[in-house]
Amino acid sequence: MPARKRPRARARPARPAGPSLASLKREIRRLTAARAADARRHTRQLAAVRRAADRRLAAMVREIAALRHHEARAEALERLLADHRQRIAELEALLEKATPTAIG
Repeated sequence: MPARKRPRARARPARPAGPSLASLKREIRRLTAARAADARRHTRQLAAVRRAADRRLAAMVREIAALRHHEARAEALERLLADHRQRIAELEALLEKATPTAIG
């Protein structure tokens, strides 16, 4: 029996060395979408950080206002106490003048 000859495979056209144009376009679309998603995420994160900073600043301003209020109240009480001490001293002086000494 004679040996059968195999049909020869057709020669394939040479492929370019790199990826195809279609795969590059798909990769560009994927990267563009990822970049847009990252930009949206970054915008949301930045807004959240700004809101948190605004809340912290508002809390600090409230605390400063409360401290100033307490400071002003303490100063008012100090003035009132000084006025009362002065009035007490005046009354004691009047009392000493008005009552003659018992020992004579």
